[in-house]
Amino acid sequence: MTGVSEVPLARTVRAVYAATAAVAVLWLLGIFLAPWLAARGAPGASRALYALFSPVCHQAAGRCFTLLGRPLAVCGRCLGIYAGFAAGLLAYPLLRGLSAEPALPPARAFVLAVLPLAVDGTAGVLGLWRSPLGLRFATGLAWGTLLPFYALAGAVGLARLLRERRAERALENRAGPQ
Repeated sequence: MTGVSEVPLARTVRAVYAATAAVAVLWLLGIFLAPWLAARGAPGASRALYALFSPVCHQAAGRCFTLLGRPLAVCGRCLGIYAGFAAGLLAYPLLRGLSAEPALPPARAFVLAVLPLAVDGTAGVLGLWRSPLGLRFATGLAWGTLLPFYALAGAVGLARLLRERRAERALENRAGPQ
């Protein structure tokens, strides 16, 4: 019998990475597909995509980039976060590889990446200034680029925990009642 500890970590890291990358690509595709479908005469599908993104973004048209004259399904800051996440995913294997246990970046990296977004967002809420769309995108991009380094570490840890629990249950079932 193969134990949980014998399952190669690299396989788990690669599987989590591939699944995360697939979801990130589909998520970004949906952001651009919503206005494209609206412009191509598919309002039902377009509305469904806008509705999918509405719980995670205010979608204020004045804060969104446009495609074919229609706003994207998320604002510029959210687009920056999601594009940054995809960019961070592309950089991840080059910086960390896909065979070792993912390690969390230092806390100062998180603070440095989130600080511009936090300052800009807070100043906007307080009415101190109104950020241009490019700045909103850039602050989201900076933070989003770091997020995969946290997300992959958490997802790999969760995958390993679930695998260990499944293996424990299988052993208990084979042992039968005590």
